[in-house]
Amino acid sequence: QQDGFGALAKKIGATVAPMAFVALRCQTQRPDLTLRFVNDAHLNQTMAYLTACTLYAALFNQSPVGLPIDSITDTRSFEGERNDKTKDRDGGPITRKFSDKNRADLQRIAWEGWSEFQKLP
Repeated sequence: QQDGFGALAKKIGATVAPMAFVALRCQTQRPDLTLRFVNDAHLNQTMAYLTACTLYAALFNQSPVGLPIDSITDTRSFEGERNDKTKDRDGGPITRKFSDKNRADLQRIAWEGWSEFQKLP
């Protein structure tokens, strides 16, 4: 059953991008894909990409599967000594390029999750 947001959206004719629902689906199907930074509990580039794919599905009512975008950049900056704008919060490069498999899986999971959420009462 949809949560309060889903029920309200149906009532007013709005669309929901069910990120918690899609993220859980991703963690179930691809537990090797981390959705948060290890050194910081914030969402990482993988979750940002999954979110973008889910928003695409919600806004356009179309599958993101096959979209050519294969990378995302973390543009947040930090204060003090951690203010190295060339690295993400885990010390990796700020731009994450996804393999064809990971990109396809994230796109598919976003579409399947969004589609399944639409069928909930």
